[in-house]
Amino acid sequence: MEPNQWAEACLKGYEKANIACILTIIHKQDLANIMFNNILTVCIGNICRSPSAERILQQLLPSKGITSAGIGALVDHEIETNAAELLKVNGYNSDNHKARQVNDDIIQNAELILVMEKKHQQVLMKKYPAASGKIMLLGKWNNEQEIPDPYKRSNEAFEHAYQLIEKNCQAWAQKLK
Repeated sequence: MEPNQWAEACLKGYEKANIACILTIIHKQDLANIMFNNILTVCIGNICRSPSAERILQQLLPSKGITSAGIGALVDHEIETNAAELLKVNGYNSDNHKARQVNDDIIQNAELILVMEKKHQQVLMKKYPAASGKIMLLGKWNNEQEIPDPYKRSNEAFEHAYQLIEKNCQAWAQKLK
């Protein structure tokens, strides 16, 4: 099987794919040659980290379909005020977000799923084993960096999380352009 065919099989769940499958492909060829057009960002509540990553990636990768969802979403809530303010101050749109819960259809439609923490990765891989090969950390390209949850914490916690999210979104954008 050619690398692109193997990538397609992994991404569509035809094989019992795991993270090693996709990482092998990524390291063997240029990531830009693998088509990731539908990207999902995931955190817990879908009101801080994942919508921030969604909005940053949407601006950095305007030709891609980028959405977000939460493992334990605060369904229909807007982006948390501190997260929204940081997005606006840094030139990103935070309008019209409504938190949504991860479900089978959302996972199946995503070609790449970027999570904030290793425990999010583990939860999704356990619940959606066929999607394991397409679930990666947002901080993959920065030593598997995790993004701490700033919810109900200080402004400094939000600023720190935002900086990590933006840095890691830029790393992914360079790989996916």
